[in-house]
Amino acid sequence: MDIIVRKYEEKDLAAVNRMLYEAFHRTKNNITGDQFCELVVQLDSKVVGYLLLTKVLNPILNRHYYLIDYVCIVREYRGLGLGDKLLAYAEEYARNDGAIYLQLTCRWTRIEAHKLYEKCGFKKRESDIFRKELI
Repeated sequence: MDIIVRKYEEKDLAAVNRMLYEAFHRTKNNITGDQFCELVVQLDSKVVGYLLLTKVLNPILNRHYYLIDYVCIVREYRGLGLGDKLLAYAEEYARNDGAIYLQLTCRWTRIEAHKLYEKCGFKKRESDIFRKELI
């Protein structure tokens, strides 16, 4: 079993869109910009996981952090430690860039995802997320 975590490449779009649709009923276009880092995990040359990092400046602390979004692993490959490896790579990337923390939100119904995040060292905060849709 050959597992590789790497930065997303344009050729990964179709595989990533299948995962995003399965997990979130969303698809994406290729994006550019220094504030984004997209990661994929490959198992035996097949892209089976995805994660988006967005660099955010905290202007009060004058330091940046990374927001993690759209963590997904193809359903039949869950439980193999691929999510752990994807999150570990994201953490290493953020540390190497001088980030002060990683942050993510997760729907309360995604219990298995919560277990993964806690196992990887994320702490659940006592807060609620409020959002106002503008479009």
